[in-house]
Amino acid sequence: MHILWMLLPASLLLTGCAQEVSSRPVARIPVPAHALPQPPTQRYAVPGVQSENINGPLGGRNKYLSDAELAALPTHLRVHFATNSSQVNVHGRHIALDNARFLLKFPHVNVRLEGNCDQRGTQEYNLALGNRRAESVARLLEADGVSASRIEMVSFGKDNLLCYANDAKCWKRNRRVDFVYHAMLPKYR
Repeated sequence: MHILWMLLPASLLLTGCAQEVSSRPVARIPVPAHALPQPPTQRYAVPGVQSENINGPLGGRNKYLSDAELAALPTHLRVHFATNSSQVNVHGRHIALDNARFLLKFPHVNVRLEGNCDQRGTQEYNLALGNRRAESVARLLEADGVSASRIEMVSFGKDNLLCYANDAKCWKRNRRVDFVYHAMLPKYR
């Protein structure tokens, strides 16, 4: 009897319901774009920084920074790139210089450079390009006096999108290196 009670739920799951299938075409009703659910985006707020410069969903967030360090964060925490390029333009060099000055002012703060690409191309290509972009920014920081031991690099390729639209404006936003800061906590003994 005990075995029958155990088999009853399994038999109910396996029986299912009969459904009549029609050969008539199904009418498609257009749905406005604003009614479709958008992919989730998560933003990490940092005081004094515009939302355009806040790191994306997979990217890290600035950790363990004091109020003074948060207040001193550079205005721009992102360098953008041209299509298929890891060359830092003049505007990007100014952003890198501002971030280097911040790192030199706060020697216990480290940075992670997160290389990102737009959604076009293969994953392998985009991972390599994101890495080259992070390396380009790291070389600029090192040239401005930041020790290489304080710089970490990671490439997300096309897995850390800020924008999901399939157009040139969106692709431009996704081609970037993000600066993510991490203060070293003092060791207590």
